[in-house]
Amino acid sequence: MVLISLLFAAAAAAPPQYLGPVEAEGRLLTLPDGSWRSYSVRNESDTSLLTVRASNDAGRTWARAEKLTALPGAGWGGLLVIRDRQGELQFVITRVRGDGKRLAIDRFIDLWHLHTTGGQSSFSAPQRIFEGYVGSIQQLIQLRSGRLLMPFAAWIGGRASGPPTGSNETTAVYSDDDGATWRQSPSRLVAPVHAGFNGSNYGAVEPAVLEREDGTVWMLMRTQTGFFYESTSRDGAEWSPAKASNIHSSTGPPFLLRLPDRRVVLFWNHCEMPPRVEGQGVYGGRDALHAAISSDEGKTWRGFREVYRDPFRNEAPPKLGDRGTAYPYATNMKDGKIALVSGQGAKRRALVIVDPQWLIETHATTDLSDWHVFLGVGQASGYWRDRKPGARIVDNALEITTRPGLPPDTAVWNFPLGRSGTVTMQVRGQGGELALTQRMFEPGDTQGEQRAVFRTPLPDLKDSAWHQLKLQWDAANGSARLYLDGKQISSLKANQAGDTAASYLRLKSTGGTFYVKDVSADVQP
Repeated sequence: MVLISLLFAAAAAAPPQYLGPVEAEGRLLTLPDGSWRSYSVRNESDTSLLTVRASNDAGRTWARAEKLTALPGAGWGGLLVIRDRQGELQFVITRVRGDGKRLAIDRFIDLWHLHTTGGQSSFSAPQRIFEGYVGSIQQLIQLRSGRLLMPFAAWIGGRASGPPTGSNETTAVYSDDDGATWRQSPSRLVAPVHAGFNGSNYGAVEPAVLEREDGTVWMLMRTQTGFFYESTSRDGAEWSPAKASNIHSSTGPPFLLRLPDRRVVLFWNHCEMPPRVEGQGVYGGRDALHAAISSDEGKTWRGFREVYRDPFRNEAPPKLGDRGTAYPYATNMKDGKIALVSGQGAKRRALVIVDPQWLIETHATTDLSDWHVFLGVGQASGYWRDRKPGARIVDNALEITTRPGLPPDTAVWNFPLGRSGTVTMQVRGQGGELALTQRMFEPGDTQGEQRAVFRTPLPDLKDSAWHQLKLQWDAANGSARLYLDGKQISSLKANQAGDTAASYLRLKSTGGTFYVKDVSADVQP
């Protein structure tokens, strides 16, 4: 495994390639010949169709949708699909039942299953494998034993979305006969919720799973605690009580992918939820999707890099509906790269090609287009708040200032996570400060400064010349040094309330105007 990793490390790494909004909204599957299939459901008046679209050029163009089989009645929704050990297709599909408004009482979303037979030449009849109200389903896998495993969260009818554990419990169904029959796990996994959270207190939901090399199964769950919760199982049936992992997350789901070289990639929103505004909730935590890679079965991770940014993040958001970069779904490509589909809202569900080796790079530069510069303005209502663009590019430099009637500009940039490293830039002007954070805090979220690993005022440069500014940090021993034109000008101590690694640079106006360019970072992972 070490030799494989070294060979991969020698290959050139390309940054994520954004191919635009996806033409095919369904779930991707890569075939052994390298071609792609995208499966989805098309609902009609009194019946529905399971359809497939093919692509032979890595998602750049797609053939017309073809009918695979009819699904009886209406209400069919999201699906998951895998190619099983026999080469057949296994589908789990959600289906709405009931026309009431009380979830899990008179309105339900059940889980249904069907599969192909005869070398994908025909389909089994759909069968319901769970009755209740399930949330978004994230991952269907087959264990080495042959067991099919489908984790999900179930809404408990009549339970409020509030303390102590929210309205959901996470569990799973599984099959040992290639989908012919299914059983439900007796485990019910929960996570704590707290009053005043800026969002919906659903509890432990939207799980992702991975079979580790030792045969245990690892589950990560979306929660409202600021961290994923995790559980393990010997077989996918009995699960350990859920506990907090060490992976920060806002309120979006994870996705776990095993690479052909046996490394593991995690996709998720490595963001901090913004606070409420005068007591009103504000939608957030999904402006960027991140990825990290592990060579030791998820014990340690490298990367924590933005692989997809909401292309409309610096604009006024839509009034209704989810938005952003959440709900990742990924599959391995034949050339060793990853096909990622993620995002919510109009023109936000996108296809991105990710090179796993890019995640282990320790050097990063920016052309300034990949910064977050939006400013939240005005009152919040119904989880909506307006946004205005803040810092702007002027003459190939980023102008960071304070404008009348607006919050001070703050510009946020992601680089590879490091416990120690160096950030270097060219700067001129005055009236600003610099901070390093472990995860993404929205530009206007002052928690980003309060919980920074390191934070320092920028030197006031009264001339119009460009100067080199360099910050060297070592979070392990809690110290950093700031240099101007090669000369040390200050020593810093780590914020005791901050984290012990950094992957974000924050530059903020403190009343003045300054400019930055030629920004780069080098880290020790």
